[in-house]
Amino acid sequence: MQTSEQEKEIALSQQSSKVEQAHRREQDESQRRQTAETEREHAAEQMQALRRELDELKDSGENDKRALERRARAAEDEARLLQEQLEDLSTAKDEAARIADKKQNDLEMQIAAVQSSVQEIEEDARAKDEALQQLQAQMASKEDEITNLEAEVLRLKAQTGDAETMRIIQRELSEQVQYIRTLEGQNREQLSELKHLRSVHKTVEVVEEEKRSLMRKVELAELLEPELAEARLQRQRLEDERLAWTSYLKNASETGDLEFESPEALARGLVEERLTSASHLDKVGALQAEVAAQQDTIQSLKEEKNQLRSQVEEAKTSANAATADKARLRLDRQRVLALKEVEYLRAQLKTFDTEDETMQPEQFDEARANRVQELEAVIDQYKTEIQTLHSELSSKELSSPALQPLASAGSKRAHPHDEEAQEQLGQLARKNRKLQGDLESVQKQVALLEKDLAASREQLTAAKEHSQTRVLSLRSNPTSDYEAIKRSTLEALQKENNDLLATLRSNNANSSVSYIPTSVLGAMEREVAAAKAETASAQKSARRLKEVWGSKSQEFKEAIFSTLGWTVTFIPNGKMRVESTFFPSQTDENENSIVFDGERGTMKVGGGPKSPFARRISDQIGFWVREKGCIPGFLAALTLEFYEEHSRNTKED
Repeated sequence: MQTSEQEKEIALSQQSSKVEQAHRREQDESQRRQTAETEREHAAEQMQALRRELDELKDSGENDKRALERRARAAEDEARLLQEQLEDLSTAKDEAARIADKKQNDLEMQIAAVQSSVQEIEEDARAKDEALQQLQAQMASKEDEITNLEAEVLRLKAQTGDAETMRIIQRELSEQVQYIRTLEGQNREQLSELKHLRSVHKTVEVVEEEKRSLMRKVELAELLEPELAEARLQRQRLEDERLAWTSYLKNASETGDLEFESPEALARGLVEERLTSASHLDKVGALQAEVAAQQDTIQSLKEEKNQLRSQVEEAKTSANAATADKARLRLDRQRVLALKEVEYLRAQLKTFDTEDETMQPEQFDEARANRVQELEAVIDQYKTEIQTLHSELSSKELSSPALQPLASAGSKRAHPHDEEAQEQLGQLARKNRKLQGDLESVQKQVALLEKDLAASREQLTAAKEHSQTRVLSLRSNPTSDYEAIKRSTLEALQKENNDLLATLRSNNANSSVSYIPTSVLGAMEREVAAAKAETASAQKSARRLKEVWGSKSQEFKEAIFSTLGWTVTFIPNGKMRVESTFFPSQTDENENSIVFDGERGTMKVGGGPKSPFARRISDQIGFWVREKGCIPGFLAALTLEFYEEHSRNTKED
């Protein structure tokens, strides 16, 4: 009896220890459940924060994309405008060269004709001058004869007073007077012809001056010919390169390998493919990390399986049905959770495989897929073993029906929030993957836009470098005069064209008259519209060039005035007047100035060679100009001399 009581006490103590262990396990499980709930809440908060960050990143990406698009459009517009200006300048330069050649030929012909006519007129004038001198000599002799005859008449009148002789003398005198009047009329006519010849001679001088200006322009055109040839070669080279790209892209689009409209689109596609490859490499790295995590999960499942086996063995050896039932329920819950986790991971792997096959089928890793399938087979094997263990445990529980009520009384139901949390986590994971995909696409678009912006900036910089060349022109020159004549001629031709069109359209009923086809008329109208557009562009370019020339010439004058101390005034026909700021002219006749002629290479003093200013600087001219041949040294010496005198006068005042 004592032994049985001791055994009962031992059994009771063991039972109480097992109950305490079960309580401790329940407490540990409740703590783990609370920890899991807190972790789930923390994960939900992190997912919300991540979602907010993704939304912010998406918004910022869209804003950056819009800003980059605006910048790209602005850069393209500016580049297009600069290209149009460059084309306008090139067309204006070609047109000016053609106009200069044509005008030069016309003027050469006119000059030859005028020179021949001038020679003839000079010969006629010379002959008429000789005849005029002879007539004047005859008139002088006749006047002497008239005076002698008058004296003789007076003498005869005083001596004889013969009436018949007086009539003869009067008749001769009247004839002489008539002859003198005729000579005076001829003299007036010759004087008028001489004035006309002088005006013609002045016109010839003006034409010769224009010829010299045209010769200068021709020389400038000859200097520009190498640059034009180089530009043409560069244009031809670029045209060949463009044709090569066009033919390559056309052939590629016909064969079906590539479909790009321009080399720029091909480069953009290459950059896009590089970014896509980089994103796929990132995805592969993420998938490898997830596969490693799944392998760790499988390893943990193996360990849990071993733990479950040990717990099942302990449950078999244990006599307490309540403890065994609790262990079985816990194992059931763990098994259900493990199955759900495995299903979730399997679905996630299938999603990744589907994305890889869809986005980039050529880089789909068959070895990795086979490895994943092997791991899934191992998981299925573990699942069957767990199911076998579960069936064995159920059979053992059926063999002890007496303990079944106690076991069912001590069991607990699975927490319904775990399944909801798992579903929510799955949805959040899917949303996270979707947002990551959107973020990658936005980042790729941002990178493409940055590449486009960099290319546009380079094009804009090149266009600005080309547009820094400035063309200067005088306000009144033969080119502008020719443009005015051409404009008036064009207006007259347009008016005539409108009249002819009205006449043709009103006489369409008359079939006997031949008319031009409507298509030809439309083509001519289109050509006229294109000519109008080119004229407007040329006018705009000319206006801009005039403005630039005006501002730059003023800057040039101010720079010379402030640095060298000379006031520069440009005169037509290639001349330039300089006047010292320390010794200015006192009147408007510029008597203290020096005029340089660039065409003839001469220098003149404003007041004349005998003016006080000319006598004062004659020594400097003799030393610096005639002996040294240095104009800058001559001007510098005059500046020093005038400055010293100006300083002395200022001190005396």
